[in-house]
Amino acid sequence: MTASLLSERQVLKREQIASAARKLFLAHGFAGTSMGAVTAEAGVSKQTVYRYFPTKVALLGDILYGGLNSLVLLPPDLSKLNTLAEVRSSMVDFAVTVTHSLMRPESIALFRLVLGEAFRVAEIRRAFRDALPGQMLARTELLIRHAADKGLIATQDPALTARMFVGPLMTYVALDGFLSIEPSPPPSRTQLEAVIDAFLAGVRVDQ
Repeated sequence: MTASLLSERQVLKREQIASAARKLFLAHGFAGTSMGAVTAEAGVSKQTVYRYFPTKVALLGDILYGGLNSLVLLPPDLSKLNTLAEVRSSMVDFAVTVTHSLMRPESIALFRLVLGEAFRVAEIRRAFRDALPGQMLARTELLIRHAADKGLIATQDPALTARMFVGPLMTYVALDGFLSIEPSPPPSRTQLEAVIDAFLAGVRVDQ
């Protein structure tokens, strides 16, 4: 049952279940949390839980998507990106949002939870890839193609160019975030502007 087809009451019930599951997953891990425990924590019937989430993997996937939906899935407003300066500003804003959101303590805890199970459960691995790097790359590629079509940047391979932009951002999220013993604060806007300026220097149209 997708969220877009739910009534307001059903949306609230779905969020109630997901919130309970998130709390238990972070406290006890994916394997250590049963659907029965989620049912008890949410204060609903088992039938209600399974109506919205047929499997525990579906529940974890929904939590992952829910945490990243507003961050990653919103496409850039291409109608407002008509100059290189506007493209740069959009990239900087996106980079700041990504790193500052994904390096919050609750985001780091969620990533560690998912990655702890991802290599054992293919469905979780697929959900994580689609929710984070997959959507980030798709969104970035859309922007790259738009900028190239307008003659603002030069690229023969927009998909590869998108990886060149997303890769440096993920080094902050991974190396300084969920893979770090003591996670660091997210990079400053000035640092991210320097990263993006270096990226844009590599795709200049006058090269």
